[in-house]
Amino acid sequence: MMKKFLILFTSLLLLLILFILVRTFTFKSKQIDVAEQDFLEIPNSSIEHLQRAIQFKTISFDDPKLIDSVAFLDFHNFLKTAYPLTFLKLSSEKVNDLSLLLHWKGKDHTKQPIILMAHQDVVPIEVATLKKWHEEPFSGKIRGNYIYGRGAIDNKGSLIAILESVELLLAHGFTPASDIYFVFGHDEEVSGLRGAKAIAKLLKDRGIKPAMVLDEGGIITENKVPGLNKTAAVIGIAEKGYLTLDLRINIPGGHSSMPEHKTAIDQIAEAIVKLKDKPFPANLGTVIHHFMDYVGPEMSFVNKMAMANRWLFKPLIESTYSKSPAGNATIRTTTAFTIFNSGVKENLIPGEATATVNFRTPPETSKEDVINYVRKVINNDKIEIIARPNSAQPKQIADVGHPTFKHLQKTISAFKKDIVVAPYLMVGASDSRYFTDLTTQVFRFIPFTDIEGLHGVNERIKAEEFKNGVSFYYYFMKSYKE
Repeated sequence: MMKKFLILFTSLLLLLILFILVRTFTFKSKQIDVAEQDFLEIPNSSIEHLQRAIQFKTISFDDPKLIDSVAFLDFHNFLKTAYPLTFLKLSSEKVNDLSLLLHWKGKDHTKQPIILMAHQDVVPIEVATLKKWHEEPFSGKIRGNYIYGRGAIDNKGSLIAILESVELLLAHGFTPASDIYFVFGHDEEVSGLRGAKAIAKLLKDRGIKPAMVLDEGGIITENKVPGLNKTAAVIGIAEKGYLTLDLRINIPGGHSSMPEHKTAIDQIAEAIVKLKDKPFPANLGTVIHHFMDYVGPEMSFVNKMAMANRWLFKPLIESTYSKSPAGNATIRTTTAFTIFNSGVKENLIPGEATATVNFRTPPETSKEDVINYVRKVINNDKIEIIARPNSAQPKQIADVGHPTFKHLQKTISAFKKDIVVAPYLMVGASDSRYFTDLTTQVFRFIPFTDIEGLHGVNERIKAEEFKNGVSFYYYFMKSYKE
C-alpha cells in the first residue's frame, strides 16, 4: 500500500514539475524587435529653456487665493518667446485663464487625434528643507550635469521637452498624420479641477474622441522592478484610486488625574495600530498580470518560472513585492496615516480625537470596499468613519493589444537595445484620469530614468536625460500614423 502511494505521489510530483517547466519554457517574450534609433542632436538652448522655465514660481496651493497668477501668465509669455514657430503654426487658447490648450492640425482630419499632456504647476517648497537643497529650488542651476529646481521632473521637464520637439518638427517642415492636442493644465498638484478636468469637458463637448492620451507617470528604471536585471520602461495603463477617511470619536473627557480606561486618544490610536498591523490583502489584479506577462519572460530562470506559474508561486511573489514601498503599493490598497488631531491642554483629557487616513486603491477596489474593510478591522462602533468628498475611483485600463500601446512600445524600444517595456499600475494620480471618458487608451509615461527629488529635496534631472526626452517626443509624434 505504501509503495503504491509513493509511486502515485512521485508520479504526480513529476507531472507537476513537468507542467511547471512546460509553462516556463513556453512563457514567450512580448518585447518588440525594432531598428535602433539614434538620439537627435538637441541644441543647448533646450537646456536654457528648461532652466528658465523652472525660475517661474508657478506654485499650486490648496488655498486658491495664494496662487500667483502673474507667475503663470509670465510663464505663458516666456513659452511664446521660446517657441515662436509653435505658437505661430498651432492654435492656442487659455482655459480658466491659466491652463493652455494647443491644437496642431494634421494631414488627415478624419483620423482620431492624439493628446499629449504635461502640467505647469509645481508643489511648494518646505521652508525647513531649504538648507538641504544643493541649489536654490527655483534657480534652474546646473550642478554636476544635473539641472536643479522644482519642476525639473514634475512636470516642466516633460512640458519643455514636448515643446522643444514640436518646435524642431516644425522647423523640419513636418506635419503630423493626425491632429495633435497639447494639454498643459495649471493645477494638477491640487486635483486639476479648473485645468485638466475643464479641458477634458471642453474637448468632449466639441466631440473630440482621441485615439490615445499620453501624460506623466511611468519612467525608465534600472533597478525598481524586483527580479529584473535589465533596464525597464514602465507605462501606466491605469492608475490607483484615491480615498481619504476621517476616523472620529467623541466621548466624555475629563481631568488627567483620573483617566478612563480607554480615552478618545487611546481608542483612535488603537484603531490606527489595528489598521497598520492588518494591511489590505494583496491583489494581483488585471494590470499586475499584464505587467508580469511583459517582465516575466525577461527574468532569470527561477524568477521567470515564478512569473509563468503565478497560480503556484503567488505567495512568494506577494512576499517579494511587499518588501519595498513601491512593490507593496503595486499589489495592494495602501494605508497612510496623515493627520492626528486631539487635545488642547496638558492636564485635560480630550473627549474628541480624529485621525485622517489616505488610501490608494487598485481599479478593482471600490470606496465601499475600503470603508467596509476599515470598519471590520477597527471593530469599534464608537468610532465614526467619514469619507471626504475628494475621492477618485478610476476604472479605466488601457488595452495593451491596441496599436497605440504598440506604438509607444516601439518608440521606447528603438532608443535602447534590450530595454523591457511593460504596462504597469500607476500608484499616484494624474490629470489624465479626466480623459478616460474620451478614450480608454490613456497612458502615463515620461521618458526619463530613475527620477530624483520628486516632491522632495533636490529635484533634478540630468541634462542628457532631458535631451533624450526631446528625442522621444520628436519620434513619437513623427512616426505616429494610426
